[in-house]
Amino acid sequence: MTGIHSSNHLAACAGVLACLAGLAPHRVMADDLFLEGAERLSGCVRAINPNGSVLLETPLAPEPVPLKSNSIRKVVFSDRQTKPVAATCGVTLVNGDILPGDVAAVDTTNLTLNSSIGGRFVIPRTSIYALQLGAHQTKAIYAGLDGLSGWSCDPPTADHWSFNDGALQVRGAGMISREFDLPQQFIVRFNLSWINDPNIKIYFAAAPGIGEAPLDRYYLTFSGAGIEIKREASSGRRYTTVATLQRVPKQYPGKHLMIEIQVDRLGGMLQLLLNDEPEGPFKDPVAKVPTANGIIIESMLDEASWQQLSHIELLEWNLKTQRRRSEDRGDVTKDVLITSDSQHHSGSLVEAKTSQGGLLYVFKSAFQEEALEVPEGEISTVFFLGKKLTSVQTPTDPFILQLHGGGSLHVSACTFTGEQIEATHPLLGKLTLQRGGISAFERIDLKTKEAPQP
Repeated sequence: MTGIHSSNHLAACAGVLACLAGLAPHRVMADDLFLEGAERLSGCVRAINPNGSVLLETPLAPEPVPLKSNSIRKVVFSDRQTKPVAATCGVTLVNGDILPGDVAAVDTTNLTLNSSIGGRFVIPRTSIYALQLGAHQTKAIYAGLDGLSGWSCDPPTADHWSFNDGALQVRGAGMISREFDLPQQFIVRFNLSWINDPNIKIYFAAAPGIGEAPLDRYYLTFSGAGIEIKREASSGRRYTTVATLQRVPKQYPGKHLMIEIQVDRLGGMLQLLLNDEPEGPFKDPVAKVPTANGIIIESMLDEASWQQLSHIELLEWNLKTQRRRSEDRGDVTKDVLITSDSQHHSGSLVEAKTSQGGLLYVFKSAFQEEALEVPEGEISTVFFLGKKLTSVQTPTDPFILQLHGGGSLHVSACTFTGEQIEATHPLLGKLTLQRGGISAFERIDLKTKEAPQP
């Protein structure tokens, strides 16, 4: 099959695929391609070539379709079956990139990082701006379905629910719920897939029950009209709209959407992510925050329709992570170590060495004779001597790899085949990364666009 040679041809192709999507065999999970203009395509990305061109497999074509690099803005990968284990730190490089992983060692020359995304990295300290400890660590409260056990179904519609291939499926209307031990700050994350249009309501921080009595809780609705978050209150005005988003199902031609809801009950704030793209934050309009810990899933489909939820996760949300990114380093002529209780030490990071309790960071302060030995768990951030974010505003590499769990890498070349991605990074050199660790591939227009802030 010949390639697509013009934007008109590309738009026509997108239109034909969109029109035929309802006739094609349904793919529960598919990658989404965002093209120049408003067009989107959906399918399985089989390869990304060094120049950024993409080979897309779709049930609507007899063989994979090649798409030119300059026609593609972004590819969002849907397959999270092999997503990496949550990392305990993030290394911010001098070009603004962030690489998650676990520190294995630090000496006077290099930092060694173990990463489930790409194995073992030996990074020169001259390439590092900062090290954020605990920056990507999350505690899993509930990590994926293993059946319907533990969930309570509404008796009249209990037979509408089923569990298949790791996913919670519902045909028609129905309700299912479960109680959890949730902290004050938590994350709800899941993938939603559908055949026609979705029509679903997710209650969170919710007391069980749907009836006449008003309750304190939040809920998100996604239907043909878009996405809405509402607050229900037990006193005063019962329902208040928190957010209304014009995100209609036709904007997701793959008929699936990754939804993440971040809940801060201490601060009364909500943050929404759709396919890893942030919406909000949104302020809770009611002073009395919900204290319940239930999750309720309500399907409002007609009997002929079907939708499913997969990769359901509940995570502890560590807000200290976000605050660390805005910390003031202070002295730029020395290494700076900031503890978790905000104490600043300037001097020199000598090494990180193993001990029975984990890594110890040996830090020679400019104001003390004896070197400090600080446990890893007591450190917030380490800034490295004299480093500045030199090219965040002026990127020279045409592609960005967005990483699951936070972080991104600018690369000058990228080849994707099978479960591995070969890439060339300006500071780290040639990399071999696992596809499961990559959430998205994005092309930058170097003439007009700036790189995203770390």
